[in-house]
Amino acid sequence: MYHNTLLMLENYRNISWALECFPEHVAEELDKPMQQLDALLDMVDLEMGLGNRKLENRLQSLQKSRLLLDRINEALTVLKKKPKDGEQLYRVVYQTYIAPEALSHADLLYRLNISSRHYYRLRGQAINVLSLRLWAAPAEELDSWLEVLTLLEMG
Repeated sequence: MYHNTLLMLENYRNISWALECFPEHVAEELDKPMQQLDALLDMVDLEMGLGNRKLENRLQSLQKSRLLLDRINEALTVLKKKPKDGEQLYRVVYQTYIAPEALSHADLLYRLNISSRHYYRLRGQAINVLSLRLWAAPAEELDSWLEVLTLLEMG
């Protein structure tokens, strides 16, 4: 569980970036750049109705990625509410994996105002708490997440 949680956190920024870029790539692929989301969605519906399997597969992948990010965000909310040290655990995870800017180890320690040894202890504790929350899920959701994890491990 720890390895899978760490892998998801390490890829959080890339998944988030891909989700942000997706509408532009779909519009380019359809050769009709769209400014409004409704028009883009109408065009996607039309293409799927015409049997565009490539687009359909990309949308399914997008949906799984979005589910994964939503699940991580929900687990982070639970982590932040953990009695006693939840805020600090959340800050360690946020600064390490979620914040838009990736920091060097020295910069992380400076921003968090903690020693390297304390950082690793808190990070391990936070990932353990997140693991419990992430992997205590209905079986049908786990299948989707494991599929995304397999893709992340190959990438």
